[in-house]
Amino acid sequence: MRKWSRQDYQTMPWKNGGGSTTELAIFPEGASLENFFWRLSTAQVSTAGPFSHFARIDRSLAILSGDGLILHSDSELSSAFSVTLDPSSMPYRFAGETAIHAEPCGGAVLDLNLMTRRDVCQHFMQRLLAGEHHVVATDAQQVLLYCAQGNASLGSGDSLQAGDLILFEEEHEHAGIELHINAEESAVLYLMRISFLNQGEGNYAAMG
Repeated sequence: MRKWSRQDYQTMPWKNGGGSTTELAIFPEGASLENFFWRLSTAQVSTAGPFSHFARIDRSLAILSGDGLILHSDSELSSAFSVTLDPSSMPYRFAGETAIHAEPCGGAVLDLNLMTRRDVCQHFMQRLLAGEHHVVATDAQQVLLYCAQGNASLGSGDSLQAGDLILFEEEHEHAGIELHINAEESAVLYLMRISFLNQGEGNYAAMG
């Protein structure tokens, strides 16, 4: 298990130069935007503009704060679409190759973005609200738990405050990961399961 807090994160320019992003964690540790297996980040979107292009990457996006974000696409690789996301929306999944234009509904929007390299691993992101949660991730080699708002505690005795991130890793092959989470009133958490196509990749350059 490894835990990060706000002071551990680093902010950098977007790949396309149109804004900035705060990298929460990247795997393998020390990887770049060109060779990561997965990357979790937040970004503040204050003006309309295109998303960066990431070939062979799957993305999930959640809105943490703000009025909302409208995503438009007229990509030649897929059907045109428009979707509006706000803090109550489920995480939205899309391909990194899709040409997407983002437009804030009002003021600045803060989003959470998980990217995985699809020839290496797959992911699933879900939002957890206040209450008791028993998570059994039988097919995951890694699980990320991000506290976006409020506080939460784990059955292990560990706790999370807003901005904290914890990485859990499968201890034995095919054992999966099991968590007991108590999210306090007003808490908002994001749980992300990561399954490697080659399970040995999950232990490559292990973090921590």
